[in-house]
Amino acid sequence: MKTSFLRIICCIAASVIVAQESVFAVSPAFAEHYNAGQNFLTQNQYSSAIVEFRKAMKINYLDNSARIGIVNAYLARAVYYVNTEKDYEKASNDFRSALFYLKMYPDNEQDIQNSIGMIQSANGNLNQCLKISGFDTTADSRLKKAEELRAMANFSAASYEFSKAAENEKYAFEGYSQIGDLMKLLGNEKRAADYYKLALDKKPNDGVTRMKYARTLDKIGQYDTAVAQYNDALANAKGDMEVLYALERIYLKKLAQTPNDADLNANIGAIKQAQGDFDSALDYYGKAERLNPGNTLTRLNAGTLYQQKKDYRKAIEAYNSVLTVEPSNAKAMYYKATALDEMGDKQAALNMYNSALTLDPNNKEIKNAVADIIKETMSPTEYISYLSKNGSLNELYDYSYKLHKEGKINEAIQGYRAYILEDQSKADAYINLGICYASKDDYGSAVTTLNVAKDKFPTNNLVLKTLKEIQGDYNTTRISAAASSYEAKDYKKAIQQYLEVTPPTETTMLGVAASYQALEDYDNAITYYKKAEAINPKNAEIPYYIGYLYSEQQKWNEAETYLKKAVTMNPESEAKNLLAYVSQNGTLGVLNSGIELYEKKDYTTALTKFNEVLKKESKNAYAYYYRALIYDEQKKTKEAIADYLNVLKNTKELPIANYMAAVDYDALENYKEAFKYYKQFVSEYKTEDEYLQYAKSRMKEIEPYAS
Repeated sequence: MKTSFLRIICCIAASVIVAQESVFAVSPAFAEHYNAGQNFLTQNQYSSAIVEFRKAMKINYLDNSARIGIVNAYLARAVYYVNTEKDYEKASNDFRSALFYLKMYPDNEQDIQNSIGMIQSANGNLNQCLKISGFDTTADSRLKKAEELRAMANFSAASYEFSKAAENEKYAFEGYSQIGDLMKLLGNEKRAADYYKLALDKKPNDGVTRMKYARTLDKIGQYDTAVAQYNDALANAKGDMEVLYALERIYLKKLAQTPNDADLNANIGAIKQAQGDFDSALDYYGKAERLNPGNTLTRLNAGTLYQQKKDYRKAIEAYNSVLTVEPSNAKAMYYKATALDEMGDKQAALNMYNSALTLDPNNKEIKNAVADIIKETMSPTEYISYLSKNGSLNELYDYSYKLHKEGKINEAIQGYRAYILEDQSKADAYINLGICYASKDDYGSAVTTLNVAKDKFPTNNLVLKTLKEIQGDYNTTRISAAASSYEAKDYKKAIQQYLEVTPPTETTMLGVAASYQALEDYDNAITYYKKAEAINPKNAEIPYYIGYLYSEQQKWNEAETYLKKAVTMNPESEAKNLLAYVSQNGTLGVLNSGIELYEKKDYTTALTKFNEVLKKESKNAYAYYYRALIYDEQKKTKEAIADYLNVLKNTKELPIANYMAAVDYDALENYKEAFKYYKQFVSEYKTEDEYLQYAKSRMKEIEPYAS
């Protein structure tokens, strides 16, 4: 008597939690994935269930039923890994993920309390697995493990380990900020905001995290808190247009509710001014002034706006209106002085600067303005001429260098040339002059200047180095521009700029590949990574990048090929961890595919799948078992027996293989071997069913022939 695959599950943590009915409206797409997840879970197809529940949660991350579904799937798969495969590492990751969704993901404390028993059980099972596998539970190890899991895109398990690392003050900021990022990737903006706040409590001056926190608060509608965070970020990054637009959007919403709020109108005016929309800014300042005529700060802002527009008359009128009310307002005096200065009335500006300095004697801005105004009465060209005739050579060089630093390249060139006319003994003057020419893309003049310097200073390494750099600067400039476009997230422009560099280099091909990867165009990214590899086949990171992208596409065979190459080239490569994951998924996928084909009675195709598994894993008992079943169907009894014996050789979890081998020996009238495997089956098989009864009965019948 034949049987199909026999499943036996012995749970170390048999309890599961039952999903409560969702309070949210269920979309058809959500229902499709949720129901698919439940069906897969009931069929013990845990990985597929996790995928479907995760898709459902992307549609509605607040749905408690999907969250509970994914918890159940992770717990069930963890139990399978422990009891069936004895793979405590994989089981640990699934227990980590279950704990993440049980106690980190929910934003409702009652949901956590409702699951307290399961949290304790999962935590106990995780600790047991970690103990068996010898996992180092120090904070350093926790952080390293979290980073590995994040690199493998196992975000839920990674978040759990980041939380454990964050229990150590040394890693608290990094742990919490990483969890915030991963929560956003998983679609849970509310909890992302919570973790960004925890990170900022540890490191308040981190501008990047504060912007992430502000954006997240903005997205979930916590506008007042978002404004505070944006303002804090703006104070450390003046003129950041993203912050300005975010503040504008929030203030406009508030203004729609309270249109006669003077402060709101003034704030929006300041934002419009910072954005360069002067006309709109004046409209808002005007309304704020009408609503609160006594606010001198609004008048000061209006004055600076007119000054930006170079309407100095109106600017000075605004500053004078403040000084009429507050004669000792040093800021109004300073702004009026700058307006006079810009108008060219240097003496009046100097008088006003001095008046402001009397009120605010420690103001460095005013002091610098007073010191500079004398110099600024002359144009740079006039001042260079003046220094050439009346000043020292050191002053001339220092002034030229100052112009250079300020980006006044044409004037700096005039200064350096004037200096070299008087003194040809300073190599730095030639070097800086060449750099100035190059910054204007005048590479001919730059190279000529530096060749003169090379003749004068043949042993000066800086001259030789600068000449070499500038000769190759054109391509370098374009590569730098492409990199800037990439950093600005303008990936399409970056691709175009990298491809314009000729001949192609490893750097440019990697740049194109990284840009396509950022655009999630993995096919093109892989193409250009391969081109980079062709240029430099010794770079072990490139096959790792290719393998990673293939794994993202679930092209397991291709991923395995490149990750093996990366590990061969560099045994310490991060590819080693990803390779294990890819190999396991590839083999498991092929095995499951073979089982599905077997169940559909497509034996020929199924056989190729099991052969493929065994080629990679020569001890895979399940592949031998199913291949034996196919051989039986094909009447290849001897081949079937050989595979049943391989099953018994590689696992004790399929005692049914004894029975199957005995039946085949029996069919071949090899009663001695048949009796042997019937006997073995009876000794190991503990379920009183028709198989056991038949084996016992048949043993009695053939025992006389078994000696």
